[in-house]
Amino acid sequence: MKTHPVDSFLARNVESFLRWSFAIVYVWFGALKLVDLSPAHDLVELTLSWMSISTIVTVLGVCEVILGVMFLIPQLTKITLVLFAIHMAGTFIPIVGGFVVAYTAVPYGLTLVGQYVIKNLVFLAAGASLYLHWRKGHVPS
Repeated sequence: MKTHPVDSFLARNVESFLRWSFAIVYVWFGALKLVDLSPAHDLVELTLSWMSISTIVTVLGVCEVILGVMFLIPQLTKITLVLFAIHMAGTFIPIVGGFVVAYTAVPYGLTLVGQYVIKNLVFLAAGASLYLHWRKGHVPS
């Protein structure tokens, strides 16, 4: 059976697409936190109210920008994905904590914030795909 040109193109480029997609989102969202334009500021304030909000938002912004750049460096894939998994776990705090900010009706009615958090399941799937693609090239058969 003949391989479709799109299949060949995607096979050659999917890792780059994933890396660049992660990099753009992380650098962009992180930069928004650094210039105090992030809509996530209020979410951080509601979920981590026991900490200095300006400090935590700045630290998150810096970490996100660094993580975004790390996604573009294949030699850092393993540590990048570990840090990514830790970050993703933190993003689910509003959902698993049952915070009012995430639900209109627990456990299925989500606010816009709740939907924003749940979409991170797609990020986790993309991260798993990047890991498998990277691992295929780094583990002997």
